[in-house]
Amino acid sequence: MRISLALAPTMYRQTLAHFLQTQRPNDEVRLAEPQALDREAASFHPHLIVCNDDTPELREVSVPSWVVIRYHDNLSASVFLEGQDTRLIQDISLEDLLAVVEETQDLVLRRGSS
Repeated sequence: MRISLALAPTMYRQTLAHFLQTQRPNDEVRLAEPQALDREAASFHPHLIVCNDDTPELREVSVPSWVVIRYHDNLSASVFLEGQDTRLIQDISLEDLLAVVEETQDLVLRRGSS
């Protein structure tokens, strides 16, 4: 599975990348500057994007799953999974994020996406 991390500050995305690579070594995790997410997503075709709530929106890339971290709301996160209602996770934890990654993988496998 392909995961793109476009969080600011840089330390946040580096920490999440380390965590995901440790927990899911077979996944491909890439770091992207929030301002460059559109270009990065167009070339990488991620299954999941994790970004800030002030990250510029993607214009032409379809991604099955998003986690949008809301810094102004005590690190709550909006989770968007294709075909499901948006849900809010209050004070998202690493375990919560890992659960979303696993849900995304299930979604991708059902879709037969590569």
